[in-house]
Amino acid sequence: MPPRDRVNQKLTWDWAFSTGDPALDVRLEDAAQAAWPYARVCAWTYLSDGDAAHDLMDHALQNAAHYASRHPGRPTEKLTARIKGVIRRRAKQLAAKKGRELSSGSLADLEQFLTREPEAEQRVYANELLERLSPFAQSIVKWRWLGYSWREIAGHLEMDHTTVRRAYFREIESLLLRLSQSGDLLKCD
Repeated sequence: MPPRDRVNQKLTWDWAFSTGDPALDVRLEDAAQAAWPYARVCAWTYLSDGDAAHDLMDHALQNAAHYASRHPGRPTEKLTARIKGVIRRRAKQLAAKKGRELSSGSLADLEQFLTREPEAEQRVYANELLERLSPFAQSIVKWRWLGYSWREIAGHLEMDHTTVRRAYFREIESLLLRLSQSGDLLKCD
């Protein structure tokens, strides 16, 4: 698997679902194109994760499509403003949730622990942690390390990207919980 260059990633909106009204679909697509830079900014500002912009846009487009079907005839500018507002609210919600999760031990804590050790020791710890993950999670770690987005990984696995992310993070949380309950970060078996 060759590394992917995210800078030149072509944006496609084929993941935006159809409302059944071609004129409304065109207005939604135009609004999504206009709001896309804002989604990227919110993803980095609130979540420090560029790939989260796709999830934010998914959520906002679904909301805007429902809004547009209830209020037909709204101009593209109104739909763009609606999308941006939903993106901002959703990013803040996810950031607040992420902030609560970080306070009780997380991958960030593990990263701080590993950065204090020399590089060789870091590799030993990382390899031991990777070995404790399922083959599914190990493959995702490798794809993410190579620069693949959640959507690209989901495409390889023929799954929904949100399902892949949730399953992966659930397994990481489970591993961290098991390690914290054992009282010892890494034990020699």
